[in-house]
Parts: sequence; structure tokens; C-alpha cells
Amino acid sequence: ECVNWDNLGKLHGGSGIPVESWVWTSFLRKVYTILSLQVLLTTVTSALFLYFESIRTFVHESPVLILVLSLGSFGVLLALTLHRHKHPLNLYLLSGFTLLEALTVAFVVTFYDVYIVLQAFVLTTAVFLGLTVYTLQSKRDFSKFGAGLFTALWILCLSGILKFFFHSETVELVIAAVGALLFCGFIVYDTHSLMHRLSPEEYVFAAIDLYLDIINLFLHLLRFLEAVNKK
Repeated sequence: ECVNWDNLGKLHGGSGIPVESWVWTSFLRKVYTILSLQVLLTTVTSALFLYFESIRTFVHESPVLILVLSLGSFGVLLALTLHRHKHPLNLYLLSGFTLLEALTVAFVVTFYDVYIVLQAFVLTTAVFLGLTVYTLQSKRDFSKFGAGLFTALWILCLSGILKFFFHSETVELVIAAVGALLFCGFIVYDTHSLMHRLSPEEYVFAAIDLYLDIINLFLHLLRFLEAVNKK
């Protein structure tokens, strides 16, 4: 059953299941502990790729690597979705997925100036923390924005494909800005979901949602800052 965090210590939405505050605290601790470890691994991996010239050279000479990492990440994510309640298999799959995503992000950042990467990192951190605090304290219902966010995501994906045929710096700038704003929306939506829709057993799923939001926000900010610098 899903937990209604607004009714801690009461019965959940007519289901007859009592909910205690320690369930909420434990759930949040698990989610944000996993998320912190994911972000830490991604940050360290990216820093190593940026620091060592030999790694950057290898990456730039092996463009097919990004395709392998992306497909591997998608495959592990699919397996994790199917087995997210099977412990400890879900944690093994989570570790594998995080490592592949960390390598993917590290691959991408080697093509950007270190200063731009640091700017994007600081902005992503500040935006995520600000939106998280706002959503955790807000009484608004953000679930109604789900359909609009997912529709916008599909439009963004199609726009990303079209830009290969109609490339321009202005188009790149607009798509990157819209993408960054979109994933700000997803951070709010997914944070609200973990408080109001997900059950305590879904801590792995909740952490992955937020991790992907952070990664996508960071990558779109990278593209946006790069496009701004070229203007």
C-alpha cells in the first residue's frame, strides 16, 4: 500500500493501515543515503576522467563507448525495474546501474571545459537542494503536473532528434534551457511522489528517479552553459 505522509500516525486513506512517523523517517533516510552515494560516485568518476589526460584521450578516441555504456545502463535499469523488490539482487543491480551512469556522465564531461563543468555542478547542487526543501515543506499537490511533464519530455526527446538535421547554436540553447527547466519540474514531481505515492519498499525506485533527474538537469545545464559561452 502507498503511504500518505500527511496522515502519519493515522489510518492511510481508508486502507486501514496505520502509518507511524518512523516509517517515513526510515524511508527518506534510505532514499537520500542511496542518492548521496550515487552522486558521490558520479562526481568522483567525472573528476578522475577530467584530471587524467590519458583517460580523456582514450575516451575521445573511443566514441562507440558512449553507446555501449548507454545500452548497458538501459538494460540494467530494465532488470532493476523488474526485480526492484528482490533483495539483495536489487542492490547489486542498483550498484551496476549507478556505475554505468557514472561512467556515461564522466565520458560526456571530458568534452567540456572544466570551468563549465564546475559551474554546472554548483548550479545543479543548488537547484536540487532548493527544490527539495521547497517540495518537502510545501502543501501543494504536484501530482497533477505528471501528465504535462511526461508529455513535455517526449517533445524534448523529439526535438533532440530533429536538432541533428537543423543544427544551430540558438536551437541548442533553447533545447538545453527547456530541458533544464523540465527536469527541475521532475525533481519537484518525484520528490512529491516519494512523499505521497510510493510505499516504503520503493526506496530504490525513488532514489533512481531522483538520481536520473539530477543527472539530466546537470547534462542540460552543461549544454546550456556551453551554448551561452559560444554566443
